[in-house]
Amino acid sequence: METTYRPVKSDARYTIRREFCGHADARFVLRFCGEYVMSTPFYSAAVVRAVGESARRRGALVVTEQA
Repeated sequence: METTYRPVKSDARYTIRREFCGHADARFVLRFCGEYVMSTPFYSAAVVRAVGESARRRGALVVTEQA
């Protein structure tokens, strides 16, 4: 059975699972309400993105990079 992680304890709508999504190896896939957000080979990157997305949805200030 595949493990589903819930990286944002206060919001169970975010989930991370290892899935095959078009890459040679399974990746960690972050979903919000079942909708794809991102995939990455690193669990920690998915957690950081989930926490950031959760904060953004709650109205936190967003820092962006400009070229």
